[in-house]
Amino acid sequence: MNLLANPTLEHVPAPPADGRLRYFEGTSHAATVIDTDRRSNHAPTILALRSGGLLAAWFGGSDEGNKDIDVLVSKFDPNTAAWSESMAVTHDEIRSDQNPGLFEAPGGAVWLVYTSQLSRQSGVPETFNLQHTSVVKVIRTDDDGATWSEPELLFDREGTFCRQPIQVLSDGRWVHSQWLCFDDESKNGSDQPVLQISDDEGVTWRQVEFPDAAGRVHPNVVELEPGRLVCLFRSRFADWVYLSRSEDGGDTWTVPEATEVPNNNAGLSAFLLPSRRLALVSNEHQVAEEPGDVVWPYERMKVVIAVSQDEGRTWPVRREIEPGDGFTGAGNLRSNRRQEYPHGIVDSEGLIHVVYAYSSRRAVRHVVFAEDWISGVEDQVHTDCKLWG
Repeated sequence: MNLLANPTLEHVPAPPADGRLRYFEGTSHAATVIDTDRRSNHAPTILALRSGGLLAAWFGGSDEGNKDIDVLVSKFDPNTAAWSESMAVTHDEIRSDQNPGLFEAPGGAVWLVYTSQLSRQSGVPETFNLQHTSVVKVIRTDDDGATWSEPELLFDREGTFCRQPIQVLSDGRWVHSQWLCFDDESKNGSDQPVLQISDDEGVTWRQVEFPDAAGRVHPNVVELEPGRLVCLFRSRFADWVYLSRSEDGGDTWTVPEATEVPNNNAGLSAFLLPSRRLALVSNEHQVAEEPGDVVWPYERMKVVIAVSQDEGRTWPVRREIEPGDGFTGAGNLRSNRRQEYPHGIVDSEGLIHVVYAYSSRRAVRHVVFAEDWISGVEDQVHTDCKLWG
């Protein structure tokens, strides 16, 4: 008898997408899938609220760039360990609202900053993906996401795109990392990363450019020490994660240089761990063909967290958060469902939360773990075998 046809074999259902966080025995981490009624769900972001609980946002609809793409939010209740039913908080009849970032201002209001580009159905000729028509908008909530304000224009230059939330540096300066897109034939290879700086809590902004950085996008700014910043970039050329440094609070930056971490022209997220080590979550896959060629690979399989103990110079500690489907070999990679665009934070208790677009954008997955899990300290089996040294 075929083993898989054996009627005594127990059928175990897949974890339900009901938003309830479940602890996986023996793994030292917990995970859930946030419920959504949208066919495509992408670019999630997560915020630990000062009042307790978590807030997540992402964009969803039929397909990225369509006019039915809205920003959705869901709230996590720590008492029930479950996410609420998602709800749309933006909608535009001719625009596609994308790439939300959540930020809790010093005064308590939560800002949801997002991109808004003309949709494929707007009647504007599409040269590639219409990101050159994007502006950046903001909505706010004073009740932790129960109600939201009407959208306001935050950055009106067409072609402005973003992924990361606004951040507050140790001296009170606000920074918001962006990149500028152009209507050309480069397939976004000409995108220019910039940093918006505000010294009056978002009333006014001034723009700083990263030098020699075309094609380095999704800038992730991390403050290592007061005034000392690093910025990690996605590469349009699907080669490496790049890194730039600032010693003056973001006013000037070094030319971005390649790190040892592969990048597949897909989203990433950088942040400090409780130990003050630098962490990076990304797909860690490289598809570069010729130097300088823009590549948009389908393959976005595994979500990996990498840790640097020397401010991004090396990344010796790495662990898979999402192993994916496991298809290997060049001819089989497209059989893997995409697990992409992770965003990571650390909450007030020192736990690490990562959200990412799950199972080819069918849902949003939320994973929680402690820093020790990354290096596997509690999982290691020590023996006296001489082979291990």
